[in-house]
Amino acid sequence: MNRVAFIAARVRDSFWFVPAVAIALAIVLAESIVVVDRALDVRGLLIIDVGPDGARGLLAAIATSMLAAAATMFSITIAVLALTASAYGPRLVRNFMSDRGNQLVLAVLVSTALYALLVLRRVRSGDGNEFVPSAGVSLALGLTVVCIGLLIYFIHHISTSIQISTLASQVRVELGARMLQSFPASTPNDRRHDSSWPTADGASHPVTAVRDGYVADIGVADLVTAGRQQRARVDVGVRPGTFVCAGDTLATIALDAEKTTGASVDERLSAASSSTRAAVALRNERTPYQDVEHLARQLVDIAVRAISPGVNDPYTAVAAIDALAAAFATTAAHADPPPVIVDDDGAPRVRLAQRSWSSTVIDTVDAIRVYCAGQPIVAERLLDSLGRLATAAVEPSRHADLVAAADRVVQSVASPAMQHFDLERIRHSAKWAGKDSA
Repeated sequence: MNRVAFIAARVRDSFWFVPAVAIALAIVLAESIVVVDRALDVRGLLIIDVGPDGARGLLAAIATSMLAAAATMFSITIAVLALTASAYGPRLVRNFMSDRGNQLVLAVLVSTALYALLVLRRVRSGDGNEFVPSAGVSLALGLTVVCIGLLIYFIHHISTSIQISTLASQVRVELGARMLQSFPASTPNDRRHDSSWPTADGASHPVTAVRDGYVADIGVADLVTAGRQQRARVDVGVRPGTFVCAGDTLATIALDAEKTTGASVDERLSAASSSTRAAVALRNERTPYQDVEHLARQLVDIAVRAISPGVNDPYTAVAAIDALAAAFATTAAHADPPPVIVDDDGAPRVRLAQRSWSSTVIDTVDAIRVYCAGQPIVAERLLDSLGRLATAAVEPSRHADLVAAADRVVQSVASPAMQHFDLERIRHSAKWAGKDSA
Protein backbone atom coordinates (compact mmCIF):
# COMPACT_ATOMS: atom_id res chain seq x y z
CA MET A 1 0.00 0.00 0.00
CA ASN A 2 1.46 3.35 -1.01
CA ARG A 3 1.00 6.61 0.85
CA VAL A 4 -2.01 7.77 -1.17
CA ALA A 5 -3.80 4.43 -0.83
CA PHE A 6 -3.19 4.42 2.94
CA ILE A 7 -4.65 7.90 3.39
CA ALA A 8 -7.61 7.00 1.17
CA ALA A 9 -8.29 3.86 3.24
CA ARG A 10 -8.23 5.83 6.49
CA VAL A 11 -10.60 8.44 5.05
CA ARG A 12 -13.04 5.80 3.78
CA ASP A 13 -13.12 4.10 7.19
CA SER A 14 -13.64 7.33 9.14
CA PHE A 15 -17.08 7.98 10.61
CA TRP A 16 -17.37 11.41 9.00
CA PHE A 17 -16.54 10.64 5.36
CA VAL A 18 -19.87 9.24 4.12
CA PRO A 19 -21.93 11.89 5.99
CA ALA A 20 -19.68 14.62 4.56
CA VAL A 21 -20.23 13.34 1.02
CA ALA A 22 -23.99 13.12 1.64
CA ILE A 23 -24.08 16.69 2.95
CA ALA A 24 -22.29 17.93 -0.15
CA LEU A 25 -24.77 16.07 -2.35
CA ALA A 26 -27.67 17.51 -0.35
CA ILE A 27 -26.45 21.05 -1.03
CA VAL A 28 -26.12 20.39 -4.75
CA LEU A 29 -29.49 18.62 -4.90
CA ALA A 30 -31.34 21.41 -3.04
CA GLU A 31 -30.00 24.12 -5.30
CA SER A 32 -30.60 22.06 -8.43
CA ILE A 33 -34.18 21.13 -7.55
CA VAL A 34 -35.04 24.80 -6.98
CA VAL A 35 -33.66 25.68 -10.41
CA VAL A 36 -35.81 22.93 -11.94
CA ASP A 37 -38.85 24.22 -10.05
CA ARG A 38 -38.33 27.75 -11.36
CA ALA A 39 -37.77 26.60 -14.94
CA LEU A 40 -40.56 24.00 -15.23
CA ASP A 41 -44.16 23.83 -14.10
CA VAL A 42 -44.30 20.47 -12.34
CA ARG A 43 -46.94 21.20 -9.72
CA GLY A 44 -49.60 19.07 -11.34
CA LEU A 45 -47.33 16.03 -11.50
CA LEU A 46 -46.35 15.99 -7.83
CA ILE A 47 -47.81 14.36 -4.74
CA ILE A 48 -47.42 17.47 -2.61
CA ASP A 49 -49.00 20.71 -3.79
CA VAL A 50 -49.16 23.18 -0.89
CA GLY A 51 -48.96 26.90 -0.38
CA PRO A 52 -46.07 28.82 1.17
CA ASP A 53 -47.22 28.34 4.77
CA GLY A 54 -47.80 24.63 4.28
CA ALA A 55 -44.42 24.19 2.61
CA ARG A 56 -42.66 26.00 5.43
CA GLY A 57 -44.39 23.93 8.09
CA LEU A 58 -43.69 20.65 6.31
CA LEU A 59 -40.02 21.39 5.61
CA ALA A 60 -39.43 22.69 9.13
CA ALA A 61 -41.01 19.55 10.60
CA ILE A 62 -38.85 17.32 8.38
CA ALA A 63 -35.64 19.14 9.28
CA THR A 64 -36.41 19.09 13.02
CA SER A 65 -37.45 15.43 13.12
CA MET A 66 -34.47 14.25 11.07
CA LEU A 67 -32.02 16.08 13.32
CA ALA A 68 -33.70 14.58 16.37
CA ALA A 69 -33.52 11.11 14.79
CA ALA A 70 -29.83 11.65 13.95
CA ALA A 71 -29.13 12.66 17.55
CA THR A 72 -30.93 9.55 18.80
CA MET A 73 -29.04 7.36 16.35
CA PHE A 74 -25.73 8.87 17.43
CA SER A 75 -26.59 8.33 21.10
CA ILE A 76 -27.39 4.67 20.44
CA THR A 77 -24.12 4.26 18.56
CA ILE A 78 -22.11 5.76 21.41
CA ALA A 79 -23.86 3.48 23.91
CA VAL A 80 -23.07 0.44 21.73
CA LEU A 81 -19.44 1.55 21.43
CA ALA A 82 -19.16 1.79 25.23
CA LEU A 83 -20.77 -1.64 25.65
CA THR A 84 -18.53 -3.23 23.04
CA ALA A 85 -15.36 -1.69 24.45
CA SER A 86 -16.13 -2.97 27.95
CA ALA A 87 -17.38 -6.40 26.90
CA TYR A 88 -15.11 -7.32 23.99
CA GLY A 89 -12.21 -4.85 24.06
CA PRO A 90 -11.50 -1.33 22.82
CA ARG A 91 -9.84 -2.55 19.61
CA LEU A 92 -13.27 -3.46 18.22
CA VAL A 93 -14.53 0.12 18.44
CA ARG A 94 -13.08 0.82 14.99
CA ASN A 95 -15.35 -1.86 13.49
CA PHE A 96 -18.42 0.16 14.46
CA MET A 97 -16.91 3.49 13.44
CA SER A 98 -16.07 2.16 9.97
CA ASP A 99 -19.34 0.25 9.55
CA ARG A 100 -20.93 1.36 6.29
CA GLY A 101 -24.45 0.76 7.59
CA ASN A 102 -24.01 3.12 10.54
CA GLN A 103 -22.35 5.73 8.34
CA LEU A 104 -25.11 5.51 5.73
CA VAL A 105 -27.94 5.98 8.23
CA LEU A 106 -26.27 9.01 9.80
CA ALA A 107 -25.47 10.43 6.36
CA VAL A 108 -29.05 10.18 5.06
CA LEU A 109 -30.54 11.64 8.26
CA VAL A 110 -28.31 14.72 8.47
CA SER A 111 -28.31 15.34 4.72
CA THR A 112 -32.11 15.15 4.61
CA ALA A 113 -32.35 17.70 7.42
CA LEU A 114 -29.92 20.01 5.63
CA TYR A 115 -31.75 19.55 2.33
CA ALA A 116 -35.06 20.51 3.94
CA LEU A 117 -33.53 23.65 5.46
CA LEU A 118 -31.99 24.71 2.15
CA VAL A 119 -35.26 24.26 0.29
CA LEU A 120 -37.11 26.03 3.10
CA ARG A 121 -35.15 29.23 2.60
CA ARG A 122 -36.32 29.36 -1.02
CA VAL A 123 -40.02 29.48 -0.15
CA ARG A 124 -41.47 32.94 -0.86
CA SER A 125 -44.91 34.45 -0.12
CA GLY A 126 -46.55 37.78 -0.88
CA ASP A 127 -48.27 39.49 -3.75
CA GLY A 128 -46.46 38.84 -6.97
CA ASN A 129 -43.53 37.15 -5.21
CA GLU A 130 -44.96 33.81 -4.23
CA PHE A 131 -42.80 30.80 -4.94
CA VAL A 132 -43.13 27.28 -3.58
CA PRO A 133 -40.54 24.73 -4.80
CA SER A 134 -43.11 21.95 -5.17
CA ALA A 135 -40.64 19.42 -6.54
CA GLY A 136 -38.28 20.17 -3.68
CA VAL A 137 -41.01 19.72 -1.08
CA SER A 138 -42.15 16.46 -2.65
CA LEU A 139 -38.59 15.16 -2.72
CA ALA A 140 -38.15 16.10 0.94
CA LEU A 141 -41.20 14.02 1.79
CA GLY A 142 -39.79 11.11 -0.21
CA LEU A 143 -36.47 11.36 1.61
CA THR A 144 -38.38 11.31 4.90
CA VAL A 145 -39.94 7.99 3.95
CA VAL A 146 -36.46 6.67 3.15
CA CYS A 147 -35.19 7.89 6.53
CA ILE A 148 -37.98 6.06 8.35
CA GLY A 149 -37.00 2.86 6.57
CA LEU A 150 -33.35 3.41 7.42
CA LEU A 151 -34.19 3.93 11.09
CA ILE A 152 -35.89 0.53 11.15
CA TYR A 153 -32.86 -0.93 9.39
CA PHE A 154 -30.52 0.74 11.89
CA ILE A 155 -32.27 -0.81 14.89
CA HIS A 156 -31.98 -4.25 13.30
CA HIS A 157 -28.41 -3.65 12.15
CA ILE A 158 -27.09 -2.38 15.48
CA SER A 159 -28.78 -5.26 17.32
CA THR A 160 -27.15 -7.75 14.99
CA SER A 161 -23.73 -6.11 14.96
CA ILE A 162 -23.15 -6.48 18.70
CA GLN A 163 -23.64 -10.24 18.59
CA ILE A 164 -20.43 -12.21 19.01
CA SER A 165 -21.07 -14.20 15.83
CA THR A 166 -21.24 -11.00 13.78
CA LEU A 167 -18.20 -9.41 15.44
CA ALA A 168 -16.09 -12.54 15.07
CA SER A 169 -17.18 -12.98 11.46
CA GLN A 170 -16.26 -9.41 10.52
CA VAL A 171 -12.79 -9.70 12.04
CA ARG A 172 -12.32 -13.19 10.56
CA VAL A 173 -13.01 -11.96 7.04
CA GLU A 174 -10.68 -8.97 7.39
CA LEU A 175 -7.96 -11.04 9.07
CA GLY A 176 -8.18 -13.68 6.34
CA ALA A 177 -7.78 -11.01 3.67
CA ARG A 178 -4.75 -9.50 5.42
CA MET A 179 -3.20 -12.95 5.83
CA LEU A 180 -3.57 -13.54 2.09
CA GLN A 181 -1.84 -10.22 1.43
CA SER A 182 1.00 -11.07 3.79
CA PHE A 183 1.31 -14.72 2.72
CA PRO A 184 0.16 -14.99 -0.92
CA ALA A 185 -0.40 -18.34 -2.60
CA SER A 186 2.51 -17.81 -4.98
CA THR A 187 5.70 -15.83 -4.65
CA PRO A 188 5.35 -12.39 -6.27
CA ASN A 189 7.63 -11.75 -9.20
CA ASP A 190 9.36 -8.87 -7.43
CA ARG A 191 10.37 -10.89 -4.35
CA ARG A 192 13.81 -12.39 -3.74
CA HIS A 193 15.46 -14.24 -0.86
CA ASP A 194 17.91 -12.69 1.61
CA SER A 195 20.82 -14.11 -0.37
CA SER A 196 20.12 -11.59 -3.13
CA TRP A 197 20.64 -8.64 -0.77
CA PRO A 198 24.15 -7.30 -1.45
CA THR A 199 26.52 -6.06 1.21
CA ALA A 200 26.87 -2.32 1.53
CA ASP A 201 29.48 -1.19 -0.99
CA GLY A 202 28.70 2.52 -0.87
CA ALA A 203 27.67 5.16 1.62
CA SER A 204 24.99 4.13 4.13
CA HIS A 205 22.86 6.12 6.50
CA PRO A 206 20.24 5.29 9.20
CA VAL A 207 16.80 6.85 8.89
CA THR A 208 15.38 7.72 12.30
CA ALA A 209 11.84 8.47 13.44
CA VAL A 210 10.99 12.10 14.10
CA ARG A 211 8.15 11.28 16.50
CA ASP A 212 6.81 8.52 18.72
CA GLY A 213 4.10 6.21 17.44
CA TYR A 214 3.10 2.89 15.97
CA VAL A 215 4.11 1.96 12.44
CA ALA A 216 0.72 2.00 10.74
CA ASP A 217 1.73 1.48 7.13
CA ILE A 218 4.85 0.97 5.03
CA GLY A 219 4.56 2.21 1.46
CA VAL A 220 6.63 -0.50 -0.21
CA ALA A 221 5.98 0.78 -3.73
CA ASP A 222 7.07 4.26 -2.69
CA LEU A 223 10.27 2.87 -1.17
CA VAL A 224 11.08 0.94 -4.34
CA THR A 225 10.53 4.07 -6.43
CA ALA A 226 12.71 6.18 -4.13
CA GLY A 227 15.45 3.55 -4.14
CA ARG A 228 15.49 3.38 -7.89
CA GLN A 229 15.54 7.16 -8.31
CA GLN A 230 18.40 7.62 -5.86
CA ARG A 231 20.16 4.35 -6.79
CA ALA A 232 19.91 3.17 -3.20
CA ARG A 233 18.73 0.18 -1.17
CA VAL A 234 16.40 0.56 1.81
CA ASP A 235 16.72 -2.02 4.58
CA VAL A 236 13.54 -1.56 6.64
CA GLY A 237 14.03 -2.43 10.32
CA VAL A 238 10.43 -2.10 11.50
CA ARG A 239 7.14 -3.69 10.53
CA PRO A 240 3.50 -2.57 10.84
CA GLY A 241 2.51 -2.59 14.50
CA THR A 242 5.98 -1.78 15.83
CA PHE A 243 6.13 1.04 18.36
CA VAL A 244 9.03 3.42 17.83
CA CYS A 245 10.30 6.35 19.83
CA ALA A 246 11.67 9.53 18.33
CA GLY A 247 15.23 8.81 17.27
CA ASP A 248 14.74 5.06 16.75
CA THR A 249 16.01 3.67 13.47
CA LEU A 250 13.29 2.99 10.92
CA ALA A 251 15.53 1.84 8.09
CA THR A 252 19.08 1.89 6.81
CA ILE A 253 19.85 3.30 3.38
CA ALA A 254 22.82 2.05 1.40
CA LEU A 255 23.78 3.79 -1.83
CA ASP A 256 24.89 1.89 -4.88
CA ALA A 257 28.59 2.43 -5.49
CA GLU A 258 28.95 4.66 -8.56
CA LYS A 259 31.93 6.63 -9.81
CA THR A 260 29.87 9.10 -11.82
CA THR A 261 26.57 10.46 -10.67
CA GLY A 262 24.55 13.58 -11.27
CA ALA A 263 24.00 14.22 -7.54
CA SER A 264 26.33 14.15 -4.59
CA VAL A 265 26.26 11.41 -2.00
CA ASP A 266 24.78 13.73 0.62
CA GLU A 267 22.01 14.84 -1.74
CA ARG A 268 21.10 11.26 -2.59
CA LEU A 269 21.10 10.21 1.05
CA SER A 270 18.99 13.19 2.03
CA ALA A 271 16.44 12.56 -0.71
CA ALA A 272 16.25 8.84 0.06
CA SER A 273 15.88 9.54 3.79
CA SER A 274 13.02 11.97 3.22
CA SER A 275 11.23 9.51 0.95
CA THR A 276 11.67 6.71 3.49
CA ARG A 277 10.24 8.77 6.36
CA ALA A 278 7.27 9.71 4.18
CA ALA A 279 6.67 6.07 3.24
CA VAL A 280 6.64 4.84 6.87
CA ALA A 281 3.43 6.18 8.42
CA LEU A 282 3.41 6.61 12.21
CA ARG A 283 0.16 6.90 14.14
CA ASN A 284 -0.87 7.08 17.79
CA GLU A 285 -2.79 3.83 17.45
CA ARG A 286 -2.35 0.59 15.56
CA THR A 287 -4.29 0.18 12.33
CA PRO A 288 -5.41 -2.99 10.53
CA TYR A 289 -4.39 -2.04 6.99
CA GLN A 290 -1.11 -3.98 7.11
CA ASP A 291 -0.97 -5.05 10.77
CA VAL A 292 -2.07 -8.70 10.88
CA GLU A 293 -1.30 -9.01 14.59
CA HIS A 294 -3.62 -6.12 15.43
CA LEU A 295 -6.55 -7.88 13.77
CA ALA A 296 -5.69 -11.18 15.46
CA ARG A 297 -5.57 -9.46 18.85
CA GLN A 298 -9.12 -8.26 18.39
CA LEU A 299 -10.21 -11.90 18.50
CA VAL A 300 -7.73 -12.61 21.29
CA ASP A 301 -9.34 -9.80 23.30
CA ILE A 302 -12.75 -11.40 22.84
CA ALA A 303 -11.49 -14.81 23.91
CA VAL A 304 -9.50 -13.61 26.92
CA ARG A 305 -12.27 -11.37 28.25
CA ALA A 306 -14.82 -14.16 27.80
CA ILE A 307 -12.87 -16.65 29.95
CA SER A 308 -12.02 -14.11 32.64
CA PRO A 309 -13.53 -14.88 36.09
CA GLY A 310 -15.75 -11.80 35.88
CA VAL A 311 -17.41 -12.97 32.64
CA ASN A 312 -16.91 -16.76 32.53
CA ASP A 313 -18.35 -17.26 29.04
CA PRO A 314 -16.23 -20.01 27.46
CA TYR A 315 -18.45 -20.41 24.39
CA THR A 316 -17.75 -16.83 23.32
CA ALA A 317 -14.06 -17.68 23.56
CA VAL A 318 -14.70 -20.79 21.47
CA ALA A 319 -16.33 -18.63 18.77
CA ALA A 320 -13.28 -16.33 18.72
CA ILE A 321 -10.90 -19.30 18.44
CA ASP A 322 -12.93 -20.73 15.56
CA ALA A 323 -12.69 -17.39 13.75
CA LEU A 324 -8.91 -17.29 14.28
CA ALA A 325 -8.49 -20.84 13.00
CA ALA A 326 -10.55 -20.11 9.88
CA ALA A 327 -8.55 -16.97 9.10
CA PHE A 328 -5.18 -18.67 9.61
CA ALA A 329 -6.14 -21.82 7.71
CA THR A 330 -6.46 -19.90 4.43
CA THR A 331 -2.68 -19.44 4.31
CA ALA A 332 -1.44 -22.49 6.22
CA ALA A 333 -0.12 -24.06 3.01
CA HIS A 334 1.40 -20.81 1.67
CA ALA A 335 5.12 -20.24 2.05
CA ASP A 336 6.49 -17.14 3.74
CA PRO A 337 7.27 -14.61 0.99
CA PRO A 338 10.94 -13.66 0.52
CA PRO A 339 11.77 -10.31 2.16
CA VAL A 340 13.76 -8.66 -0.65
CA ILE A 341 11.87 -6.60 -3.24
CA VAL A 342 13.43 -5.69 -6.58
CA ASP A 343 12.61 -2.95 -9.06
CA ASP A 344 11.62 -3.41 -12.70
CA ASP A 345 15.26 -3.95 -13.65
CA GLY A 346 15.69 -6.73 -11.09
CA ALA A 347 17.90 -4.67 -8.78
CA PRO A 348 17.26 -5.21 -5.02
CA ARG A 349 15.77 -2.03 -3.57
CA VAL A 350 13.89 -2.88 -0.36
CA ARG A 351 14.29 -5.51 2.33
CA LEU A 352 11.36 -5.85 4.73
CA ALA A 353 11.33 -6.93 8.36
CA GLN A 354 8.74 -9.71 8.33
CA ARG A 355 7.18 -12.13 10.75
CA SER A 356 6.75 -15.71 9.65
CA TRP A 357 3.37 -17.42 9.45
CA SER A 358 4.34 -19.68 12.34
CA SER A 359 5.32 -16.87 14.69
CA THR A 360 2.10 -14.96 13.89
CA VAL A 361 -0.07 -17.99 14.67
CA ILE A 362 1.90 -19.27 17.65
CA ASP A 363 1.99 -15.90 19.40
CA THR A 364 -1.77 -15.64 19.02
CA VAL A 365 -2.31 -19.13 20.42
CA ASP A 366 0.03 -18.51 23.35
CA ALA A 367 -1.81 -15.29 24.20
CA ILE A 368 -4.99 -17.34 24.74
CA ARG A 369 -3.27 -20.39 26.22
CA VAL A 370 -2.11 -18.65 29.39
CA TYR A 371 -5.76 -17.98 30.35
CA CYS A 372 -7.06 -21.49 29.63
CA ALA A 373 -6.39 -22.96 33.08
CA GLY A 374 -9.72 -24.07 34.50
CA GLN A 375 -11.40 -23.82 31.09
CA PRO A 376 -11.12 -27.29 29.49
CA ILE A 377 -13.72 -26.41 26.83
CA VAL A 378 -11.56 -23.56 25.56
CA ALA A 379 -8.37 -25.62 25.71
CA GLU A 380 -10.03 -28.44 23.80
CA ARG A 381 -11.12 -26.13 21.00
CA LEU A 382 -7.69 -24.49 20.91
CA LEU A 383 -6.08 -27.91 20.43
CA ASP A 384 -8.61 -28.85 17.75
CA SER A 385 -7.83 -25.63 15.90
CA LEU A 386 -4.10 -26.29 16.09
CA GLY A 387 -4.74 -29.76 14.69
CA ARG A 388 -6.64 -28.36 11.71
CA LEU A 389 -3.85 -25.89 11.02
CA ALA A 390 -1.23 -28.63 11.33
CA THR A 391 -3.13 -30.74 8.80
CA ALA A 392 -3.23 -27.86 6.34
CA ALA A 393 0.40 -26.84 6.89
CA VAL A 394 2.83 -28.23 4.32
CA GLU A 395 6.20 -27.15 5.68
CA PRO A 396 7.60 -29.53 8.33
CA SER A 397 8.87 -26.60 10.39
CA ARG A 398 5.36 -25.18 10.68
CA HIS A 399 3.99 -28.55 11.73
CA ALA A 400 6.68 -28.81 14.40
CA ASP A 401 5.88 -25.33 15.69
CA LEU A 402 2.18 -26.20 15.95
CA VAL A 403 2.97 -29.44 17.77
CA ALA A 404 5.10 -27.51 20.26
CA ALA A 405 2.26 -25.02 20.76
CA ALA A 406 -0.16 -27.89 21.43
CA ASP A 407 2.27 -29.31 23.98
CA ARG A 408 2.29 -25.97 25.81
CA VAL A 409 -1.51 -25.87 25.83
CA VAL A 410 -1.70 -29.33 27.41
CA GLN A 411 0.93 -28.45 30.00
CA SER A 412 -0.84 -25.19 30.88
CA VAL A 413 -4.23 -26.77 31.39
CA ALA A 414 -3.46 -30.19 32.86
CA SER A 415 -3.30 -30.17 36.66
CA PRO A 416 -4.06 -32.59 39.51
CA ALA A 417 -7.19 -30.57 40.29
CA MET A 418 -8.69 -31.22 36.85
CA GLN A 419 -11.40 -33.81 36.53
CA HIS A 420 -10.28 -37.06 34.91
CA PHE A 421 -13.00 -36.77 32.25
CA ASP A 422 -11.88 -33.28 31.23
CA LEU A 423 -8.24 -34.37 31.14
CA GLU A 424 -9.08 -37.29 28.85
CA ARG A 425 -10.93 -34.99 26.47
CA ILE A 426 -7.95 -32.65 26.29
CA ARG A 427 -5.60 -35.57 25.67
CA HIS A 428 -7.84 -36.80 22.91
CA SER A 429 -7.89 -33.34 21.30
CA ALA A 430 -4.08 -33.34 21.34
CA LYS A 431 -3.78 -36.85 19.94
CA TRP A 432 -2.88 -35.52 16.49
CA ALA A 433 0.29 -34.05 18.03
CA GLY A 434 1.26 -37.24 19.86
CA LYS A 435 0.21 -35.78 23.24
CA ASP A 436 -2.38 -38.42 24.11
CA SER A 437 -0.23 -39.63 26.98
CA ALA A 438 0.53 -36.17 28.36
